[in-house]
Amino acid sequence: MASSAPRSSRDRPAAPEAVAAALERFVAERLPAALPRQRWFGSQGRRVVAVRLRDLAPLGARAPGAWWSLVDVEFERGADETYALPLLVCGDARAPGGTLGHLEVEGVPGLVADALDEPSFCRALLAAIGEDLTVRCRRGVIRFLRAAAFPTGAAFDALVPKRLGGEQSNTSVVYGDALILKAFRRIAPGTNPEREMTGFLTTRARFRHVPQLAGAVEYLPAEGEAVTLAVLHRFAPNRGDGWSWALGHLAELRNFVATRGRHEPLEPGRLGELVRDFSAGTVAGLGLLGGLTGALHAGLAEAPDDLAFAAEPISSGDVARWTGRIASDLGLTLEMLRVSLPMLPAPARGRGQALLAAGPALNASLDGLAPLAVEGCCKIRVHGDYHLGQTLRTDDGFVILDFEGEPVRPPEERRAKQCALKDVAGMLRSFDYAVATALGDEGAASAVGDTWRRLAVEAFLDGYLPAAAKAPVRLGPRARPTLHRALAVFELDKALYEVRYELDHRPTWVDVPLRGLARLLLAGPARPAPPWVA
Repeated sequence: MASSAPRSSRDRPAAPEAVAAALERFVAERLPAALPRQRWFGSQGRRVVAVRLRDLAPLGARAPGAWWSLVDVEFERGADETYALPLLVCGDARAPGGTLGHLEVEGVPGLVADALDEPSFCRALLAAIGEDLTVRCRRGVIRFLRAAAFPTGAAFDALVPKRLGGEQSNTSVVYGDALILKAFRRIAPGTNPEREMTGFLTTRARFRHVPQLAGAVEYLPAEGEAVTLAVLHRFAPNRGDGWSWALGHLAELRNFVATRGRHEPLEPGRLGELVRDFSAGTVAGLGLLGGLTGALHAGLAEAPDDLAFAAEPISSGDVARWTGRIASDLGLTLEMLRVSLPMLPAPARGRGQALLAAGPALNASLDGLAPLAVEGCCKIRVHGDYHLGQTLRTDDGFVILDFEGEPVRPPEERRAKQCALKDVAGMLRSFDYAVATALGDEGAASAVGDTWRRLAVEAFLDGYLPAAAKAPVRLGPRARPTLHRALAVFELDKALYEVRYELDHRPTWVDVPLRGLARLLLAGPARPAPPWVA
């Protein structure tokens, strides 16, 4: 360890009971101010009233001074939250990065740091998973569990751990080029979907285009459901994420078209030809991603004997529930837009006014979900938060990441079975954001973006539909125009969520989902079949 644990005035290690008592005081007195400064803290906009220790466990001799804590956070407004904090109690000032504050143990000053910044602690975690270690807490146990993809005969000391930067809601540590551990920060009762989904896809579906589950850490309270604290996966060598790949290509496309435009007039037909030719490789890659997505959904539908994953017929009740929820979200979104309209820039304000006027037409389009029940389509477990940033490019295609679902939603909602088109809609909306980020909405760039978006959508769906059709159950309506109308409802749902998110967090970006909603309005419920239907 970088620092020894606090020592008593008699120059011997402080008793664990004394350190635990000091940590309980530290949690109550210091964490209310320290937590909002942490990147992974999920409620930055709410005032913390109190923090209380829920449970605590030392990791023992393998990680001196290291404790895994669970704390309950009370806010001035809204529901409480629970966070998992691996802590390192240090006896001097040589703490690793991520110091949370000071404490005293039997009168001796010390520091408390984020243990995931300490390489020795991270090595100890890996060894504990490999040994299926169980550690007793005050009110339960923490279990380190080895899974199918855990490497045999691993030389743990040779795997140099490194904490990754950039993540927000979780913390990841890579071990050389072999393994990656994701520690969940905000936790809730029940199995985290990331563990459940990647475990199923590793061992049951044997789908190799996801990180293979190698282990997990869970907290089992004396009463109540187990809580997933961390997951360990085999590391997937990659060339970066799909979002960066798409943005890089679109930047090159913008420059290419601008250069050609200085030498020849670019009529719409010629512009479309240039975009199609220049983007052929990237578009083919999106077709491959569509095929992998369809194969993923087919794999998730192939376990009739597993209640958590067995495909179930979409009922008229499901359709009514989904339709009612989207209609409610539509009303909420329109009201938020109405209040915000005077503060929006001119282009977004004009589109916002058009959307407010089109509320009844959007509501009428929700009947596009009705065929899901009429035609015997099935709901399955889905990714739930699918977009380009949830993929990695590899030598033979892509790896699909982050099956946690939308972190703001409770585990039972993230684990609920859905129509597979929900994931497809999420990816199509991601194409929209890539175009807006790289090309904007001015002049020739707008026409380039519209052309590329159409090519990307067609390629993705051309890859997706044949692969999804191999599922043992029907995942969408048989007739392509009918399927497209259902997909449009899920695109609407996603775009409405994006409008609310942008109004709350990035008002200057709200024009992106508003443009997407305008395209849905222009198409209308009776729009002709798109090119990929032929």
